[in-house]
Amino acid sequence: MFDASRPAAGGVDLFGLAQRRLDWLDNREQVLASNIANADTPNYAAKDMAPFESMLSQFGGELATTSERHIAGKRNVNQKSNEASSTQSLDGNRVSLETQMQLVAETSDQQRLATNVYSSYRSMLNSVLGK
Repeated sequence: MFDASRPAAGGVDLFGLAQRRLDWLDNREQVLASNIANADTPNYAAKDMAPFESMLSQFGGELATTSERHIAGKRNVNQKSNEASSTQSLDGNRVSLETQMQLVAETSDQQRLATNVYSSYRSMLNSVLGK
């Protein structure tokens, strides 16, 4: 019987990737909540997770162009650190509530997108399997 949780030869486990993405987003949400909770703690510096793209290297795939008219993929090298973008208060705290709330909103949007993609893929798979 077909096992959708295991990738075909040379394929990518989309369900596993979606689960890793949602786990990463959940962990990031916890880190950001900790930053907000410590907004008044002296000498506290805001933290963030390593970008999810660093986890993608374990899948061993890269963007490929199959036509000379395709635009070459670019890596986002303009990632900003929370510490660099926030100013230090008089008590040494480096948490900008505005920045943290913006990151929480981004994370929420990414969770919604990942869930929608997962649901769409599952619906397509169920349709193909006749369920």
